[in-house]
Parts: sequence; structure tokens; C-alpha cells
Amino acid sequence: MKIRFYISLMVVALLGGLLINADATRVLVHLSEPVTAAELAQLGTQGRVIRDLHPLPWLVLELPNTRRVLRTTAQEATKNWAYQPDVRGYFATTLSTPTAPNDPRYAEQWHLTEIGIPKMWEMTQGEGAIIALLDSGVDPDHPDLSANILFDQGYDFGDEDDKPYDENGHGTAMAGLMVAACHNHKGGCGVAPAAKIIPYKINQQGEEGFFESDLAAAILAAADSPAKILSLSLALTKSSQIVQDALIYAKAQDKIVVAAAGYKGSGVAYPAYLPWVIGVGAFDKEGQRLPSSNYGDGLSLSAPGVDLLTTLPGTGYADWYDGTSAAAALVSGVLALMTALEASATAPELIVTLLASCQEVDTPGFDSQYGFGHLKVPLSPIYSNTEPSLKFTPQKAHVFRAGDTLQLSLSLGGVSGRYADLYLRLNLPNDTIGARKNLFKVWKSNDSHEKISYNYTLVSPYFLAHDMILPLFGTPTALLGAGIIDSHLLEGAYELLALLTFADNNSTVQTRKIVWITTTAKE
Repeated sequence: MKIRFYISLMVVALLGGLLINADATRVLVHLSEPVTAAELAQLGTQGRVIRDLHPLPWLVLELPNTRRVLRTTAQEATKNWAYQPDVRGYFATTLSTPTAPNDPRYAEQWHLTEIGIPKMWEMTQGEGAIIALLDSGVDPDHPDLSANILFDQGYDFGDEDDKPYDENGHGTAMAGLMVAACHNHKGGCGVAPAAKIIPYKINQQGEEGFFESDLAAAILAAADSPAKILSLSLALTKSSQIVQDALIYAKAQDKIVVAAAGYKGSGVAYPAYLPWVIGVGAFDKEGQRLPSSNYGDGLSLSAPGVDLLTTLPGTGYADWYDGTSAAAALVSGVLALMTALEASATAPELIVTLLASCQEVDTPGFDSQYGFGHLKVPLSPIYSNTEPSLKFTPQKAHVFRAGDTLQLSLSLGGVSGRYADLYLRLNLPNDTIGARKNLFKVWKSNDSHEKISYNYTLVSPYFLAHDMILPLFGTPTALLGAGIIDSHLLEGAYELLALLTFADNNSTVQTRKIVWITTTAKE
């Protein structure tokens, strides 16, 4: 039997700083093939096997509590042992001085109106939806949370018990943003006040950070739970293979993973930048990106992230929660509302609906500052259909696989007799994970569609003799190609942005279409 060992010193991270846990030297063991009971016992001679992350090929061993022993063990290992540094994790939030309220605070919850929640509540408040909260635990006895916490279904992976109580406060705050009860004369309201939460605690008692193996174990448990949404208001300082394996498993179970972009003010943190994870940034009351909010191509969207009222352990509240951690919780709550309305929808279908409903900010389409835009509940199209109009033809399918045909057309109305430019941009995942790229096209109405390639500029403006419908994909005369989904395309969101700019007054109408291309095989 050939076994590949990944040896690493487990560390935990402090909110705002890092802390090494000297009593918890752990070894991540990756098995290249199944092991027998005897072989597992042999592994146990190197340390105590504390977790089997089945169905993933990973074990977690605990070694004596000195770095010297870890080095000695590594020196005695065979040449088949490989090493990788461990990954430090932190809860992504910005802390301020808390203020404990003593009366109903709904009027202070500016974020609910900002993202359109009151209108969404006319259809659902999240009945039947379940969110898995992977955090510091939760206070199940808070009067604004007790009805919505499935405490007995949760687990404390940090301390290895079935009581995921929150000593830190972070998890309780995230829970309040998502599912705090409404119409009960207490505090404020969560985004989805009728949804439920299964809490998975990932940090140890007295610690404000977590081991990556505990996070991976929690992801696996959440993936096998009734929860549709996995809410991770946290980030790692670098990528982690064991966490990524667990996330891939969750994706295969048709789960939606939401993660905070991080609060370092730079590139999007892991795992938020993964293409199948919804990475969430934060904006302020003026709609501007928080300076501390991470940004980049790995960002999916942005949500309110300042002065958010939420619950604290005990019976209290705070109106000071900031950051991408809180923003991610709001997105998870919106997804719970969507799940309640469309219980049969797949994860990619819900993600596409969420992204397509975002409100673009400074520039049309995707950008690295806000992702696909500001979070808005999916009630109606962002753009009106006033004349002149530009819109994509209605389409039932939003998720495509290799070999599928994408049939899509663009309708131009109210344009007869005018000069205009039609601009198309396709924004799609790049070869590097967490990166995206743009392909551009300017269309000339009397030219052969097939001969116009991306990144090719033509003289403009063009005379539009009449209103028209332009086939974009899936027909022999398609503007952009045959529409057969190539097997080499990467998984993720693909955005087609269309802008029509008129020469006479420089006015612009625009629209966009977002689809999801998945590598998951059809059942």
C-alpha cells in the first residue's frame, strides 16, 4: 500500500490576528488507496487518529504537542511522505464597539429595504428553507433565534461534541442576520425570518480560530444534511486541498456555498474565489465598496456591510456589525427565500437567478469591485422595457453542460431609422481559478455575422433600418457562433452583456443574460 502523507502544523487564527495552538499539532493524511484495519492501526502508531473524513480520502492524526516531535517524525518518514503547509483560517468580519439595544430595532435595518426584502416577504419569509451555518456556533436560547435554530441537528467539530454553543458571538450574529424572528416585538428581523439554521461549530472552546480539518468535516456534515445553503462567513489565508475536496463533495450534493470575500482590502480570499462558491463583498450606505472589503475577479456580488443590526449571545443585540462576513450572511438569507419559493430548483439555477438579479453599479456588467453587482432580491428585471428596448428572448434553461446547444436571441425594439452601436461583451471564467476574462464584439448590421470575431473593431455607428431579432447562439446565422457548449469551458457563471448606444443623443439601453455552465454530468 502506498500512502501519501501531508504533514502540517495545525494553527488557528484570531479575529484580526493569528494565534498558534501549541497543544494541537495535527497531521493531515491523504490516502492514495483504501486502507485495512491493520494498516490504519499502523498509522495510529505515529499519532492518534482523531477523524476519518470519509468519503474523502483524508484522515486527521494528532501528534504530541511539540514541534520537535513533528520534525523528528518527518525526518523518520519514508520518501513517500510529502509535505504541505497548513492553512490558517479566520472569521471574516470587522469589529467595532458594540451597543446593546433594549427596544425593537427594525427601523434601523437599512439593509432590508436596500436589497428589497419587504417586497419579497409578500411571497415568502423562508418557510421550509434550511441554512447550514459553519461558524463559531450559535446561542439557541436567544429569544429572537430560538424558534429557528435546529440545535440538535448541529455539531461542535472544534470540541467534538453535539453542543455547538457560541462563546465567541460571531455565529450568533450571523444567525440573527439570516433568521432572526419577525413580528415578535423583539429586536429586528432576519432576511429569512421563517427559515431554519443547522449550526456547525468549527472552533475550539476558548479559541477564536479553527483548524482546516474541522472546517472540512463541517462542510461534509452540512453537505449530507437537509440544508440547501452552506453559509461560511470566514476565510482562509491560502488555499487548502482538504477544504477544497470537501467543497467539491458539497457541490456534487447540489449545495450552494456562500463565503465571505475577506476584509484585507485586496484579492478575494479562499474559498470565496472558487468559481462554484458565491464570494461576497461588502458596500456601505452610499453603495460604495468598503475599503476593507476584498475585491477581484473572484468576487460574485456585493451586499450591505455596515451598521447591521443583529443578535448577540444572551438576549442582546448590536447595531455595529460590519464587513464581508455579515454581507455573506445576508446573501445566504436571500438564497433561503429563493429556495422556499423554488424548492425543486438546482443550486446552479438558483445561483444564476441570484446573479442576474444583481444591480449593476458603476459600469455595466461584471466588474472586479462589486462582482455582478449589488444584491437585490429576484423580483423583476433590473431594466425596464421602455422604448427603445433591448432584451434577450425568454429562455427556460439557465444551466448547460458540454454538448448542449445554447439558443439565445436579442430583440431590438424602437430603433427603426436610427444610427447606433451594438456592443456585446462575454464575461467568463479564465483558466486561472478565481480569475475572469472578457471577450468583446461590435456588430455591423449589414455585415456577415460569421465573419466578425471577438476583439475586432469596426467603423461605426450603423444605420438600423428596422426593429429586429438577432440570433446569437444555436442557429446557422448566429451572431456569435453555433452555440454548442464546448467540453473545455470552465464551470461557473457566463455573462453576456448587450449595450445599444444611439449616435443622435448618446443615450444607451442595456441588458444582460447570465447562464451557468457546469461540469456535473446529467443524472
